[in-house]
Order: sequence, then C-alpha cells, then structure tokens
Amino acid sequence: MSPKSLSIESDASNVAHRGRWKVFIVAFTAILMPMLLWTLASPLMSVPDEPSHAIRAAAVVRGEISSVPWSENTQLARADVPRYVAHAHELTCYAFDPTISAGCMRPVAGDPLKIVTTGHSAGTNSPAYYAIVGIPTLVLDGTPALYAMRGVNAVLTAATLALMIMQLTLLRRSRWALVATYIAVTPMVIYLGGAINPNGLEIAAAGALLVTLTATFRIPSSRAGLWERAGFVVVSAALLLSTRSIAMLWVLLIIAAAFALGDKTIVRQLLRKPAAWTAVGLSALFAAGTAYWYLHPAGLSPQQFQGAGTSPRVAFVEMLSRTLDFADGYVGLFGWVDTPSPSFSVIAWSFAIVATIAAALVLGTARGRLTVLALALLMIFIPAITQVVLISSTGYIWQGRYMLALLLCLLVACGIVIDDSDRLPVLPLALKRALMGMLVLLAFGHVFSLLTTLRRYVVSVTGGLREMLLEPQWQPPLSWQALTALMAVAVGAAVWLTYRRAATPLPVGSLAAGTNIVETKAK
Repeated sequence: MSPKSLSIESDASNVAHRGRWKVFIVAFTAILMPMLLWTLASPLMSVPDEPSHAIRAAAVVRGEISSVPWSENTQLARADVPRYVAHAHELTCYAFDPTISAGCMRPVAGDPLKIVTTGHSAGTNSPAYYAIVGIPTLVLDGTPALYAMRGVNAVLTAATLALMIMQLTLLRRSRWALVATYIAVTPMVIYLGGAINPNGLEIAAAGALLVTLTATFRIPSSRAGLWERAGFVVVSAALLLSTRSIAMLWVLLIIAAAFALGDKTIVRQLLRKPAAWTAVGLSALFAAGTAYWYLHPAGLSPQQFQGAGTSPRVAFVEMLSRTLDFADGYVGLFGWVDTPSPSFSVIAWSFAIVATIAAALVLGTARGRLTVLALALLMIFIPAITQVVLISSTGYIWQGRYMLALLLCLLVACGIVIDDSDRLPVLPLALKRALMGMLVLLAFGHVFSLLTTLRRYVVSVTGGLREMLLEPQWQPPLSWQALTALMAVAVGAAVWLTYRRAATPLPVGSLAAGTNIVETKAK
C-alpha cells in the first residue's frame, strides 16, 4: 500500500471512528425493534426446540452446568427447574400442525415455582449461552420470565449485529456492504433473534467477527483503536463459540475470509502489536474450552430421525440435489418448521441474494471473486458433508437455518468486494430507483412473513382475515394488528437508513483515483 493510499484510508476511517457509537445506537435500535415484535408475535415455545433451550437455560443458571441422561428418556438431559419452565413442553400443542391455532395453550397446573425434574434435548450444547439467557428466571417467574429470556436473546443478537454494522462503517467504503447486510438479515434472522434459541446469536456473532477482523486487517489503527477492535474480536468469537458445535468451523472459515479480504502489509504490522496477540490468546482460550466441552459429551443416547442408516454416498447426493430447497429456511420457515414465508418473500430474497453474489463475482477483484466463490461453494458442500458424518447415527437433521451464519458472512463479503470495485462517487438515477425498489420489496417481505405467521397462530391456516378480525382464537401481546403496523414502521425505517447511506455521494478523495486500496502496492 502506498503512503498516499494509506493516508486516505486512515483519514476516512478517523472520520467514521469519531461517530461510531452513534452508528451503533441507531443500528441497535433499528434491529432490536423488529426482533422484539417477533418476540411478542410468536407464541411462547413456538420456535424449534425452544422448550429445551428454555429448560437448559433455567438449569444452567441454577448450577447444573454439566448434563446427565434423564432416567425417563436417556436421549434427553435431566434438569431440575421451576414447574413453569418445565411446562414449556406442554405449550407446544400446536406444533407441526398448522391447522391448530395457539388458542390450545393452557396455563401451568399446580405451583408454578415448585422445582421439578424434566428433560431437554440441549444437553450437548455449551452452557455459556444459557448462563446469560437464563438470568431472568432468577428474578422473574411465569410468563414474564419466559418473555424476558427471549428479550435477553434479542438484546444480545441486536447488539452484536449493531457491532457488525458499526465496524462496516469504519471501512473506507461501505455502501454495498450495508445493502448486503440489509439483504442478509432475513425475516428468519429477526425471528430467531427474538426467541430462546442460540441460532440467532450465532448468526450475528459470525457477522461481527468477520467484519471486525476485516476492518482490523484493512485499516491502520491507533493504539487505543486497535485495543478496542481486539476486544470486539474476543467478544464476537466468544459469543459465536458459545452457540453450537459447528461454530468452531465458522471461526476458522471467518479468519480465512478476513485474511483474504485484508491488506497483507497491515496484517504483517499486526504481528508486532500486543493487542493482536492478546486477542489471539484469549480467543484461543475460549476455543480450547469449547473444544474440551464437545470432546467430553454428556453420554446421551442418540436421537433417531428419518433416514437413519442411509448410505453416506446416497445422503451426500441427496443433500446436493436439495441445495435450493433450503431457501425457505434462509428466508423464513417459522414455528416448528410448519409455517413457511409467503412465496413473495422467498422470491424477493432469492433474487436479491443471487444478484448480490453475481455482482461480486462480476465486479470484484481476482482475490475478492475467489473469496466469494469459496464461501458460495461452502454453502453448498458443508450441509452435504455434515449430513454424511451424521446420517448413520441420527438420520437427516439438516435445516436451512443452520447455514444462516455463513450466508450472512457470504453476503457481507460480497458487499465489501463490490465496494472495493465501485468507481462511481454518485449513483445513477436508474440504479437509485432499482435499489429503492428492491429494499421496499424486501420490507414488504418482512411484513408479509410476520402477518402470515400471525394468521397461523391467531386462527390457524384454515382461517382468514375476517376470522382474525372478528373471531381470533389467540391474541399476542398488543394484538396482531398493532404488531403488524409496528413492523411496517420498523422495516420502513430500516429501508430509509439503508437507502440514505447507499445513495449518499462518496466524499471527495475517498476513491483514491479509482484504485482498490487493498490491492494497491507500494511503488
């Protein structure tokens, strides 16, 4: 990197650095609001495996860190929790049958605070995530405690995504990276963020780790700035590792992608910085602790699902052939995998995702294109390889939402690559209109996804708008009408914020005469 280019990058970063916390607060608010709306719109325990996650969280904060098989069902881990938490399993009377509304739920019978023994399927997961999410059960009880657990997850997830956006804005250009982020935060991401489920935090932490590492590898930092980023790296890595076992693979892939998107000169300089080695050391400690946990399983009997015992070769081919079938899980497959997003939403996001990847492959530098291509191929092959490993013991378990962490990283990387190649300080009017049109269509997709899910729980899929208005069988807090209206306001604000950033002319001098700073070599 030439001294002149280095100075431009540093100056642009310094301007953004001074307003970084304002960006964080705005992004946090914009993301948290729709997550909390999903928290209220989804009946308690209506998210996949949410009862088990709630029970595990309540057990961990009461000191049950390790997991032991439950005598009544050795496929489940034992937990001693308040009756109202154990009752979570009984709240799923509508699960797997969209013709049954949430009106079938019944209150807890007996003393809700009495400690009882039950089982859950989250015993193999790291206890770190649950130690945070379970805290509300120590100070609240009943329905408020369960909603508060969802709220804690929403705050964690929204804050982590806001950290990612804050770090993106520190890059010399982040126009298309922010648009890509808007696309990557699908209704399914928002939905999972507003539930008791580590999947939402996993997605957010993966994005935050990728962007923070990329910013660190691309932007010269002051001593204080580098220590701040080092702290963010450690926090992002720790949160990601606390979610699921596959997060260890995400960390390795994210580090590789960040190196590919970074500047070699800056990376070499980081090797002499105490902050960098501190971040590496602390992250390695978290990774070692996570590895130790998963290398000492709880001894639960394996659960059997459809296809157990299938030939690995057949499973591999089957998973490759179903690659596009997982699109519903990327956009929205709500409830107990029984309530898909409307076709409009799936089509809109499919187009936006494909267009973003295609633009990066066409416009990117050689290194950028290779990074995007590698991540895209991993999106195809990781599910197949993972299923091959598990097919003989458990059967087909894969769902589209399991890849949302990598999809977010792929799309954000695409945005960064497109920004590196953008030579237009001002967007043409036609492109502005196309961009606004796409953002608005996706906003409608968010609202339609929420409304479709509300209909499923308020009157079931057999009911219509008339029944929702006049004969609701279940009502969420605030009413479904208020939640839908508030979601329209929330996504409308997100559209405005994203479009405003994307359409704003780039500052003079930020383009460095059209060169890609990451690719610039010293003369």
